[in-house]
Amino acid sequence: MTDPSLPSGDPGGSDGQVNRKAVWSVVCGTVAFATLYVFPFGALVLGFPAITSGIHARREIIDSKGEQHGDTVGVIGIMIGAGAIVTFLVSGALDLLSQ
Repeated sequence: MTDPSLPSGDPGGSDGQVNRKAVWSVVCGTVAFATLYVFPFGALVLGFPAITSGIHARREIIDSKGEQHGDTVGVIGIMIGAGAIVTFLVSGALDLLSQ
């Protein structure tokens, strides 16, 4: 039996779907970070789509006026993608300085 004082629906508190681009932003960013140590160029190949899809997702969520949610997911994807790119650039710069 459910407690009537608890909100119904998903844990996010809003009824609607999570924006797919926001989810893809997190997926691309996570894979970019994972491939950073195996194939460093993968951070650039997947980091930029993580950032751009996160930005587009946030715009679509705002324009949907409550029909979609996942703004936090989009922000997380942007941060992971940007972190992978920055890590790639810093490690490349340190590699050049150490030679």
